[in-house]
Amino acid sequence: MATIKRRKRRRKNGRTSHYITGVYTSTLTGQICKYRSGWELKFMEFLDRSPFVKTWGYEKLVIQYLSNKKSGRMRKYYPDFKVEYLDDTVQVIEVKPSRRAKQATVVKKAMAAQEWCSAHSAVFVMITEIELKVLGLLLIDLLVCIVDHNYLCQ
Repeated sequence: MATIKRRKRRRKNGRTSHYITGVYTSTLTGQICKYRSGWELKFMEFLDRSPFVKTWGYEKLVIQYLSNKKSGRMRKYYPDFKVEYLDDTVQVIEVKPSRRAKQATVVKKAMAAQEWCSAHSAVFVMITEIELKVLGLLLIDLLVCIVDHNYLCQ
């Protein structure tokens, strides 16, 4: 069950944006999660409905990464999800818009997550709106793909 709040946030450029935040209680694990985007909420609901998921955690994993080579500054990265499946495979999942996936900070965090995963027999996956559409979690965009025959849906 989710409690949804819409908040206004002022960006650096002075514009305001609307984003969804709230609290979600997992039906699978019972944990209470404070999500920061509607996409994270959709993915939490998807994990709870999936028959292949044994357990999952939201921002429970902490990975150290080097943020600045010159100064040697280390920072902490909290991936969105750590999912354990019934076949005992583990995935570390980050949900990001595709426009942010190539940003330097995101790339550094992803590299650190991949290193952690290779050392712990897990797989790192970055999920964007493209994968969410394929999973059927962004239904409005998916319906546009189905209704508009001229639109190429991937």
